[in-house]
Amino acid sequence: MPVVGRDARTQLTRRVLPSGKGVQQLLDVVSQADASSAPASVRRPWRALSVTLPSGLLLSTLSVAVMLSGWWLIAALRIVRADLLPSPADVWAALVEILTQGYRGTTLWENVAATLGRLLGGFCAATAVGVPLGLWMGSNRVANAALDWIIQSMRPLPPLSYMILLILWLGTGDLSKATLLFLTAFPIIVSASAAGVRGVNLQRIQAAQALGASRRAVFRWVILPAAAPMIMTGLQIALAAAFSTVVAAELLAATDGLGWMVISASAFLRNDIIILGIIILGLLGVSLAALLRAADRLVIHWRGRE
Repeated sequence: MPVVGRDARTQLTRRVLPSGKGVQQLLDVVSQADASSAPASVRRPWRALSVTLPSGLLLSTLSVAVMLSGWWLIAALRIVRADLLPSPADVWAALVEILTQGYRGTTLWENVAATLGRLLGGFCAATAVGVPLGLWMGSNRVANAALDWIIQSMRPLPPLSYMILLILWLGTGDLSKATLLFLTAFPIIVSASAAGVRGVNLQRIQAAQALGASRRAVFRWVILPAAAPMIMTGLQIALAAAFSTVVAAELLAATDGLGWMVISASAFLRNDIIILGIIILGLLGVSLAALLRAADRLVIHWRGRE
C-alpha cells in the first residue's frame, strides 16, 4: 500500500475528520510513526524506472540462440523429415513470401491486426466488467454469496465448450470470437479482484475508520490501493489465458487472423507457415505481457512495500 505524504494526508484527514482540537496532534503522531518505520526508498512516491539492462538478458539471449542452433542442427542433419520440421531458413522464406505476396488474399499485418482486435476487444470488455464486479463482490457479502458460485463454476470450463453456442447465438463474425475471449478472461479477473479486496489488512481499515474516514474514503484510499497488486496479477493471468484461446476463437468460420492462418496452413501441409504463425503468436504474447508488467511497475509502485 502506498505511503501517503503528509500534505496529502492532511488534506484527506481534514476532509474526512470533524474539525476540533487534537487533529493536528494526531497527524503529527502518524507522521512520526511513518518516518520511523518506513525506509527512505518507501517514502518516495514514485519509483524511478531502471534504465540498466536486466542481469539475465545475456543468459536469455544465449538460451534462445542455443534453441535456434539445435533447431537448425536437427534440420541440417535430417534427423526429422523436412516436411515435418522445416528449417529456420524455410520459415524465414515463408515470412518473406507472406510479407511480399500475402497469404490467401490477406497480408500478415491484416492477420495480426485481426487477432489483436479480437483479443483486446474481449480482454478490455472483461476488464471493464470484471474489475468493478470483483470489487463489489469482495466488499459486499450479499453480492459475493449470490454470484461467487457462478463465477467459480465458469473458471474451470474449457473455452471451446462455449464455441458452438456462441456461433449459433451470435453468428460467425468477430462478435462471437471476442465473446469467447471475454468469457475466458472474465472469471479470472473477477476472482482476482474479489480476492484482492478480501485480502486487505483489517487493521488498516479500522485505523482509517478510527480517524473518521467515510466508507467511500476507506475504499478509495485503503481498500483499492491494497487490492490493486492482486488485480493486476489477475489481469496478467487473464490475458495469458485469453491469448492461448485466440487460435480456438478463430477455429471456425474465420477468414483472417493468425489463428486462422495457422489452421488454414495445416490443411495445405504448410508446416513452415504453421511454425511461422506460432512464432508470431508467441512474440505477440510476450510483448503484451511485457506491456502489462511495465504498467504494473509504473502504476502500482508500492507493490512489495506494504
